[in-house]
Amino acid sequence: MSKLDELIKELCPNGVEYYTIGEIANYRRGSFPQPYTNSAFYGGDGAMPFVQVADIENNGFKLKDYTKQTISKIAQPKSIFVSQGTVICSIQGTIGRVAITQYDAYVDRTIAIFEEYKININKRFFAYCIQLKFGIEKNFARGSTLKTITKEEFTKFKIPVPPIEVQNEIVRILDNFTELEAELEAELEARRKQYEYYRDKLLNFKELKVENKE
Repeated sequence: MSKLDELIKELCPNGVEYYTIGEIANYRRGSFPQPYTNSAFYGGDGAMPFVQVADIENNGFKLKDYTKQTISKIAQPKSIFVSQGTVICSIQGTIGRVAITQYDAYVDRTIAIFEEYKININKRFFAYCIQLKFGIEKNFARGSTLKTITKEEFTKFKIPVPPIEVQNEIVRILDNFTELEAELEAELEARRKQYEYYRDKLLNFKELKVENKE
């Protein structure tokens, strides 16, 4: 029996309670002054990172090292500041990208920000759960090209919340798998480049007298 099985048997023998996101955390949407095309809202002295959906990595619960845009001091008072270590999730366009911010930033309106927690919950466990939940719910989201999930809708989403000891063990297991997956992807990419190198080298006959035929 694994450690996780033992914890579940000991701490939640009668099953696990489900909570709505509204019962778990306080949250709000990001913001940005309009119009987006106003160049005065970007860059300049005192500019800060401005997080949009494209700035959230597909995995690893992190932002890209540098955001595509920075927000100017003029626009900052009209946007939403998010401190390092905050869980965010995209709710428009590419729905369900989740990050735990690794630096202070301002956040766009296409992203939900989870700030205060009403129950005892591991942040990474919460991040895994909402990533899974939003990944399912985006299939039923409104819109054709630009999908959207509103605050009112995701407030009612339910996720399982086992005792904190179980949460911590689940996070440990999933983090290990995530690390192994990243290592495997890096290895596969290296093998792909190696294959392409030798393929191109073996099929390059420019220095040889070889007859070409249609």
